[in-house]
Order: sequence, then C-alpha cells, then structure tokens
Amino acid sequence: MRVSIEITRTARSYAAYLDGIRVGELIYTRRDREIVALHTVVEEAAEGKGVGGALARALLDDAREGGLKVVAQCPFVAGFLDRHPEYADLRAG
Repeated sequence: MRVSIEITRTARSYAAYLDGIRVGELIYTRRDREIVALHTVVEEAAEGKGVGGALARALLDDAREGGLKVVAQCPFVAGFLDRHPEYADLRAG
C-alpha cells in the first residue's frame, strides 16, 4: 500500500500531512548559501510510513534546486544523507 504524503514548506519548516492531518515536521534555518537542518519529528502513529524520508527529500531537493549546501545538525537528516549517496554532493563541508 502506497501512502500519499503531502509536503508544505514555510520560511522555517517543512510539514508532512497524511489524509490532511499534520504528522511530521522538519525545522531548518538558512545562512548564506546553506540550509541548516535542525530537527525532524514524526508522530508515532505515522512512523514507518516514509514521512521522515519525504521531509528530508523535500529539503534536499529544494537545496539542490537552489544551489545550496546542507548542514545536517539533525541526526535524522544526517543519517538520511549517509544512506542516500545521490544527495552526497549537497553535504556542506
């Protein structure tokens, strides 16, 4: 069964929704030519449904599109980068 995850972006976060219910958030900040991923949280009921990965991909895809590097202070995003070499070029420093 495929889960449909809707991602919205604000000036400081990405939010994930399942069936219109907010189930996750990735908080970030910007500095110069970098996006700093600060914290990712997924509601317990939505864990294992790809919500965290969808949030990380949204941030990383936006970074790539904007020519930005990513500082992964968030352990989830750091681990996602480790597991997905297709995003390795985005890691800052």
